[in-house]
This record gives sequence, C-alpha cells and structure tokens, in this order.
Amino acid sequence: MKKNFIRIFLFLILFAALSQQLYTLYFVFLQDNFVDFTVYFNAAVTALAHGNVYSIQKTVVQAIPFNYPPTSLLFFLVFTLFPKTITAFVFLVSSIASLLVTVWLLTGMLFTKTRRLTAFLFLSSCFIQYFPTKFTLTLGQINLVILLLLTASFYFFRKNKDILSGFLLGIATLIKIFPCFLILFFIREKKWKTIVSFIFTILIGLGLTLLLFTPALVSSYFGATSGNLFLHAGEVSYFDQSFNSFLLRLHFSSDIRLLLRVILTGISLLVFLKTKSKTLSYFGLIFSILIFLPSFAWFHHYVILIPLLIVLWTKTTHGREKIFLVLIYLVTSFHVRTPEAFPSSPIWLFSHPFIGACLLWLFAIKKTLSSGKLK
Repeated sequence: MKKNFIRIFLFLILFAALSQQLYTLYFVFLQDNFVDFTVYFNAAVTALAHGNVYSIQKTVVQAIPFNYPPTSLLFFLVFTLFPKTITAFVFLVSSIASLLVTVWLLTGMLFTKTRRLTAFLFLSSCFIQYFPTKFTLTLGQINLVILLLLTASFYFFRKNKDILSGFLLGIATLIKIFPCFLILFFIREKKWKTIVSFIFTILIGLGLTLLLFTPALVSSYFGATSGNLFLHAGEVSYFDQSFNSFLLRLHFSSDIRLLLRVILTGISLLVFLKTKSKTLSYFGLIFSILIFLPSFAWFHHYVILIPLLIVLWTKTTHGREKIFLVLIYLVTSFHVRTPEAFPSSPIWLFSHPFIGACLLWLFAIKKTLSSGKLK
C-alpha cells in the first residue's frame, strides 16, 4: 500500500514536471523558434537542392553554422517530407520520449524489478527539470535522441545483442561524429560482431551520402568544418561550457588549450578503459569524449551527464556521497539568466556547469580506483 502511494505521488510529480515543460515549449512552438531544428530543416532543404550546406555557413539560420557530418542529412531529410510545423512537433515529442526511454533503459540495468518503476518516475522528474534538458528541448536540439541511441547501444550490449548494439552506435556516429570514439569500449570488450556491425553501418551511411549528395558536400566537411570541432579557437560565452572555453576564460593560449585538452582526454580515456565496471566505463567514456575533447560544448550538451549521474547514484551507499551527487546535479542544472550583470565576472559563475562536471568526473574516477570489483 505504501509503495503504491509513493508511486502515485511520483507519477503526479512527473506529470506536473512534463506539463510545465510542455506549457513553456508550446509558446516556443507557436513562434516557430526551435532554432537548431530550423538549422537541421534548412540544411536538409539546401542539400536536396544540391546546395553545399557548409559553404553557406552562417547564412543557414540566425548566424548558426551547420556543423554536423554530411551523413546526418540522411536523417534530417525525413523532416522535409512534411510541413515544418508537423515535423517540429514530432521531433519535440520524439526528444521527450527519448529522454524517458533512456531513463527507463538505465533503471532496467541498474535497479531491481521491484524498484525500477519508482526509480524511473523519480529520476524522470528530476531530469525533465534539468536545465540542459530544458535548453535542448527549447532549441530543438538532437542531443536526447543521440543519448538514447548511445544508451540503447550499451543496453543491447548487456543483452548480448552485439549486431544491434553496433548498429545503434553507428547511427549515432552518422549523426554526430564524436560517438565513434566509443568503439574503444567494444574493442576492450572484444565484441567483434559489434565492431563489424558498427563499421558496416558507417560504410553504408557514407555510401548513401555520396550517392544522394554532391561529393563537394563531403569534401567541404572533412576539409574545413570538421576541424572546427577540434581546433576552433573557443568562445567566452556563458553557454559554451567546454574545457576549451574554461581555459579561454583563464587566458590560456590556443596551443596550450589544445595540448591540455588532449592530455586530459587521454588520461580520462585511459582511466575509464581500465575500470572493471562496464557501466562506469562506457558512460564515463561518453562524458570524457563529449565534454573534454571538443573545442566547444554548449550547455545543452550536458544532458550527456544524465547516465553517469544515475550510474554513480546506484554505486553510492554513503549518505555524504549521495548529498555530494545531489549538489553536482544542482550545480550543473541551474541557469544564471544574466551572468554579465555581475561586475567582476567571476570564473566560478561563468563556469559553474563545467566545474560541476569536473567534480562528477573526479567522483567517477574515485569510484573507479576505490572499487575494482564494480560490475
């Protein structure tokens, strides 16, 4: 009876959290103001007309360039099959569903059957109200779909469905290039079917891209645009919460920033590839690759912290450590509306999500080093 009461209460909390989000997003939808979705849509229209989405760069929409690999257009072309308003709505619903399914898969891996539903309701409520989630949904970003693909890849790895696992990782890589580094995890696990499936998926995606679009599209991306993902000078913008941007705020030169990014990413990859905990290893690698390595990581990219936060919560038994994780959640979740209003522009204020992410990273490493028997 008590358990049912708790579940009903948590269901009402989740319903309220979703309702609040949908109420806010309704006005964004009415104004046709899903900015990044518009970038995807316009890029697909341009590519269909045999235009080069990389040569037009900052004229795509509101001075925002299209930085995705040309293979991503295979998926964005679906947007053009229907009026923009319909596809925007479907994409929004798909993004919210992706978050909920991601949490459902994670709770299935990390909680017992009797505790799974309660954990799902509680965690879904928390991460629906997570600012990176709100920012992703408001912009019409594809981050939550990528998060689902990566989580599902690991889920099916745990189910010994190696080919499906590699296929899902391949799809994520075709949309965004950084997930390709996760193949290191499957190499460590000697999952050769997964690796072959991943490679085969990538080759098919590249073949279809070359067949449907002009070769100039591919050469433009790999010749110039892709370099921005690693070698871009960085921005001091509050919404850029990458390691590169953090070092820029500390006035490090571009060469030193690049060197430190490579070193820290290498150390992080080495640590998480050595841990015996498969969940900690996989989701730690996702964190390392998407927060430390790129030349920019916008606030909305921080939805990538969600699996690692959940994994560490289940690996933690001490009350103080759980309080520490709650504080990390809060530090990476809250949003300063006008940080420029502070006259001294303190580094901790402009970089609070990144600082919180670093604390999470250090906590994950502590768990890795202190418990070699984590499963």
